[in-house]
Amino acid sequence: MKTYTRIFVSLLLVFSSTQIKVQAQGRNQILFIGTPMAVGVGRYNATGFTTGLDIRYQQPLGANFTITGKTGMEFFLVKGRYRDDFRYYYGSASGISIPITVGPRFYIIDGLHAGLNLGVDIGVSRIAATAFRFEPAFGYAIRLPNQNYVDIGTSFVTSFGEGSGAFSFNFAYGLNLGR
Repeated sequence: MKTYTRIFVSLLLVFSSTQIKVQAQGRNQILFIGTPMAVGVGRYNATGFTTGLDIRYQQPLGANFTITGKTGMEFFLVKGRYRDDFRYYYGSASGISIPITVGPRFYIIDGLHAGLNLGVDIGVSRIAATAFRFEPAFGYAIRLPNQNYVDIGTSFVTSFGEGSGAFSFNFAYGLNLGR
């Protein structure tokens, strides 16, 4: 995990020191509504599949730099296996959490962005625990003819606890509030 963080921070530093002209993604207030689909990664990860609703607000801070706030609701399946006497039993359970994060987003070139959201995952169901949330992300925002956007991206979500990592694919429709 440390290697991914170093690469991400290095890329942000390299691209933040260059002057690249991008279109208006970084200059617009945009409300993104979408759905993430994630799968647990790592040797000890018990998360099977995750999906939900994702709402993000982007506030411009410059031509290619924004701050984003994110919330939503995530539904996840937990893989289960336990041993009783001489048999293995398999089962699954489901959980619900509410992520609340905030962080910078940098538009590297037209449409291509990198971001880092930090916050909290609030456990709503019995098997979900409230924990810190760390979410570096990369994606591409496609401008539509009606001045709105389609945002496609990937992220890695973790709380740095053993078995807490998930790789996520995100799809969102962005309403341009600053037309």
